[in-house]
Amino acid sequence: MTTASSAYPAGRPGPSPHGHDHMQTRWVTVLAAAFCAAYGMAAAFVFVFSGTFGEVGQHPLRTAALILISLIAALALTYISLLLITYLRSRPSAAGREADFTWHFLIPCRDEESVVAETVSAARASFPHAHVWVIDDASEDTTADIVTRLQDFDSRVHLVSRRRPEARTGKGDALNAAYAVVSDFIGDQQGHRSSHIIGVLDADGYLSDNALDLLAGPHSFGDDAVGAAQLEVWMKNRGDRHPRPFAGVARNLLGRFLVRMQDIEFRTSNSAMQLLRVQTGTVGMGGNGQFVRLSVLDHLAREYGQPWGKKLSEDYELGLNILSLGYRNHYIRDAHVSQEALPFFRRLLTQRTRWGQGNLECASNLPVLRKSRALTIAGFLEIHYFMVQPWLLMVNLVLGSALLVLAIREGQGSVWESASTMWILLAALIFVVLPYALWGVLYRSFAGEPVRRLSGIVFGLGYLFYVYMTYFYYPRAIARMLTGRNAWAKTRRNADDLMALGQVTWIEQLVSLPLLDDDALAELSGDLEGHDEYTRELVMTFAIVWPKRLANVREALAAESDVASRDAVASLRVASQMLGAARLAEAAQRVTDAVEQADYRAARGMLSGLAEIGSLTVEEIRARYVTAVS
Repeated sequence: MTTASSAYPAGRPGPSPHGHDHMQTRWVTVLAAAFCAAYGMAAAFVFVFSGTFGEVGQHPLRTAALILISLIAALALTYISLLLITYLRSRPSAAGREADFTWHFLIPCRDEESVVAETVSAARASFPHAHVWVIDDASEDTTADIVTRLQDFDSRVHLVSRRRPEARTGKGDALNAAYAVVSDFIGDQQGHRSSHIIGVLDADGYLSDNALDLLAGPHSFGDDAVGAAQLEVWMKNRGDRHPRPFAGVARNLLGRFLVRMQDIEFRTSNSAMQLLRVQTGTVGMGGNGQFVRLSVLDHLAREYGQPWGKKLSEDYELGLNILSLGYRNHYIRDAHVSQEALPFFRRLLTQRTRWGQGNLECASNLPVLRKSRALTIAGFLEIHYFMVQPWLLMVNLVLGSALLVLAIREGQGSVWESASTMWILLAALIFVVLPYALWGVLYRSFAGEPVRRLSGIVFGLGYLFYVYMTYFYYPRAIARMLTGRNAWAKTRRNADDLMALGQVTWIEQLVSLPLLDDDALAELSGDLEGHDEYTRELVMTFAIVWPKRLANVREALAAESDVASRDAVASLRVASQMLGAARLAEAAQRVTDAVEQADYRAARGMLSGLAEIGSLTVEEIRARYVTAVS
């Protein structure tokens, strides 16, 4: 297999998406033209010629507004139709061999003590050959201490520390600092560097077990022309029945709704957008689950001074810059990265405002991309429509509201005025509702979630209202951009609210049990034919995997899933028993007893005690196998 850097010398881009991709994108261009013409005529009938919103020709400004509204509606429906078709036509991704590449995960952290341990643990447990690089961006909590203590058990866990005034200047700067460290760690062999893949995970991000095999596949990094790839994003707390544990029933229902809508968003409409972009050659990078060849990052550093830029959406900016160098970006739907969904409206609004502003800022990258001539016609249309879409939404909001008010004031907006008006409103309802509500039904059918048919319909109607949240955050994003406010507003983690949840008094009943039983450890060593180094490896592995095991228990109990809860607690209990961690095994048994009685509230109340005993067990392992040895 040739590599990107060996096939294309330094300073030269890889192949552009023209050629065989031009034939692949032709159907998108043809369909887009056909849909636009059909929807344009339908929209013109509803808004321009029906008379419902005013007579054409009487007022030039109103006539222009009616034509513009019709054009915006036609473009929106065309884009949505292409997304639906692409989503329904998608095929499974082919896998490659994880071992063909060397993998490095970058995890930017700023005050992430509530989630960083389980994220590092999950990455190391699932991918034992990968390196994990945690970037501590001058955290004011215990993030750095947590990572340092994990390093005692695992040489492939690394800490990149940043200090003020260089720190806290944006996620892009944090990633660039890590790139410099990883680059030095790997060395300067050019051909060798293209086989190193750099992934970026959020501090709460989990990769699916098949992620690296699919990333190594023939349509991803197995293709030398591919410079970067993005995984589908899932919400890992989508089954949480109490996403706001300190709130009442109503707020938890709202929280569950918001969490589920975010899962639908990323796994249906957002995924469909990326699948369409695979066809148009304009796949965008996300902040979580992006992977890039080290040689491509080198190329970006030569061209732009550093790989990641300073925009709020440094991820999308990165993808645009990679395209401008002539590489292709790929998207993988069949592997995913999981992250927390936000059950709080205010936090979600803050997050989406930042994302929206970041995407708007990336419009300044388009001239360079156009000049590179790396885009097909379909790609040119897709990426420019995506960039102008927020502005069209605002125009639609202002003009649509004004036209509706004028129609009502002039007596033309009565839905009971005539049968023709009723048909027009019915058609408008179908055009407006179905394109968004369908995603709930598709989520049930294609995302593999255990959702009932009626729930799928309800989710679809709920998603319709959720989509219109864009009218809240895009005006804020535009206002922030126009006033020059571009500070990075970090979104608070859900887990930050759970740090003190639960009572731990019950653990005092277990203090007579040993944290590590010498007899059990001796028996384990005997089973391993007296190889103490194997025993030490098992014990150290237990310590590094412990945070992920605890997270599995917490997530299963939050979802109140009987099977998942039993499995998660059993995994912890059996591993503890094998190791001789008698106190932790007994604590896990008590959680099991609560689960068997379906008392999930009691089981969740034991989590803090379980976490404390687990931490004491890990410290005992450190004292015996790390401190004593050193």
